[in-house]
Amino acid sequence: MKALKASYSVAYLIAKSGAAEVIGETVVKPAAKVMVQVMIGDKASKAIDCVPLSNNTVHRRITDMVKNVKQQLLSRVQKSSYYALQADESTDIVNLANILLFVRYELNNEVHDDILFCQPIPIHTTGEAIFKVIDDFIKNNDLDWSCCVGISTDGARAMIGSKKGVVARIQAVMPEAKSTHCCIHREALATQNMQADLKQVLDEAVKIINFVKGRPLNARLFSQLYDEMGSDYTQLLFHTEVRWLSRGKVLNRLFELQEELQVFLDETFNL
Repeated sequence: MKALKASYSVAYLIAKSGAAEVIGETVVKPAAKVMVQVMIGDKASKAIDCVPLSNNTVHRRITDMVKNVKQQLLSRVQKSSYYALQADESTDIVNLANILLFVRYELNNEVHDDILFCQPIPIHTTGEAIFKVIDDFIKNNDLDWSCCVGISTDGARAMIGSKKGVVARIQAVMPEAKSTHCCIHREALATQNMQADLKQVLDEAVKIINFVKGRPLNARLFSQLYDEMGSDYTQLLFHTEVRWLSRGKVLNRLFELQEELQVFLDETFNL
């Protein structure tokens, strides 16, 4: 029983770290045996052999825990009289489109927020395709559309299209569901008409960042410089209009590296 519990505990740590499942038998178990042997003795070290940590075993343990967590969450949402959804469609690093769905629900007089699922979208990211992924999950997991009181999305046409968007399709199933728009998107739109002096600061910051990061030689030279100066940060951040929250992070990082940038620009232009 202890060996089984230890196996699940280690599998949980491996999953949480995002490491490959194979390290259970190639790194974790051998390391545990060495530490126990040195600190306690050979007899205790042999007990580690009873803990199953093969690649397949760790995979099954993680799958079991995923199913358990999913079932617990579904049970909590099913007990709630109402729930609201927040949907976000994005593309990962391998260019695979995914739909990420959050759920807000009430349980024991408290409001809870959780990630309901993250699933790939087959081929086209249309409102119909996205809604089908959401609808299939809702129906296959015994959730009730009639309990859905709200849906929040970003500004993509596939999401908010008046006839074929995800919101329109959800409201066709549950007319009483209220639709809300991402407030950050509204703020991003507002900043497009920012004051001239503020826009000038942002434009100059973007030019400096692009000068450093947009040229491989400059990027390498700057990297060497901040290593020599012992900087807490190691990279400037690119600014992109698509990612609404990037603006503040970009300017903060530029401010943190202002001394290194001053030295770099002085040396580059012989000021």
